Parts: sequence; C-alpha cells; structure tokens
Amino acid sequence: SETKCLNSTQTASTIPDYVLQNPEQWLDNDIEACCEQHYNWAYSDCISFSGGSSPSTATGDWYVNHKDKICQRDCLEEGGGSCGGLAKPWKTLYKTPSSCCSEELSWKRSSLCEAQSNLTAVVGTSEWYVDWSVEKCAKDCDDSSDASCGGLAKRWDKLYGTSNDCCERIWYIERDECTVG
Repeated sequence: SETKCLNSTQTASTIPDYVLQNPEQWLDNDIEACCEQHYNWAYSDCISFSGGSSPSTATGDWYVNHKDKICQRDCLEEGGGSCGGLAKPWKTLYKTPSSCCSEELSWKRSSLCEAQSNLTAVVGTSEWYVDWSVEKCAKDCDDSSDASCGGLAKRWDKLYGTSNDCCERIWYIERDECTVG
C-alpha cells in the first residue's frame, strides 16, 4: 500500500470508519505530523505522496539500487534520468556515482557502473584481456564491427595495453592464434 496521508477536508468520504471512531489515534494536524506518526520509516515518500512540499528531502546525492545493480540519484520521481526516487532513510548517500559504485558495487568495473548509473553508453577501454573460456586475448569493447572485441572486461580481468602483452600471459598458445577474430 502507498505511504500516504489523506487530507480530511478533501477526502472525508474516503476516510475509513475506524479512523473516524478514534480520531486522536489516527488524525493529525498536518502532513508532516501524520507522516512522522504513521510512516516514520518512509517519511520522505509519505510527504511526497501526500502532496506535501519536501524539496529539502531530496539531496541529489547517490545511493545503491541492488536490484538493478546501479547507483541512482536521491530525487523526486519526476526528476527522470538517473533519478531513483527518494532514498529510503537507511540508504547510505554518496556525493558522486563514482564513490557509490566503488563503495557499494565494488565487484563491477567502475567505468561500467558509472556509465550504467548515469544512463550513458557503456564503452570499454580498448585494452586487451584473456578470455579464459576460449583461451584467447580479446579487446575490452562492445563493437560488433570489430572482430577483436570480446565484450566488456569483467572487474577481475587483468587488462593489457597491447595484444602482444596479453598474449605473453597465455604463452603456451601460438602467437598467430592467441587473439579472437
């Protein structure tokens, strides 16, 4: 259910009988008091959903969205883009997507996490890494027109500046067969 307080003058017909029978427990003088009393665990959401003005509750800072594996900005839903809505009170906030990614999603390559969090195109480094599933060196990129691309490197993949440097890592593979493509 929505974390929302109702205005009794506008919605008197929708107020449940149990509220009207015990107004001291259920009715408050303003949105802030209502949200604090009944939805303190989601205070910012309650203020926003109830039609209150809460510009100070949205910081613009970043917090982790573990479900989507990205960092999002703490802002009102209308913010669009990288806005993830108002951060829950238990979320740790970070000033930049970079700090959020490094602290909360450290298993992801930082450039990938930041690009996904900012909703920008994900690009690789164009450096080389060993794709152990095929025991060949591949370029860290996501370009189907480049036969050397092996997709984006994982955080744990060691990157090499050249294909020769990468091929030295898999020295037991012939040089002319050590790269994809």
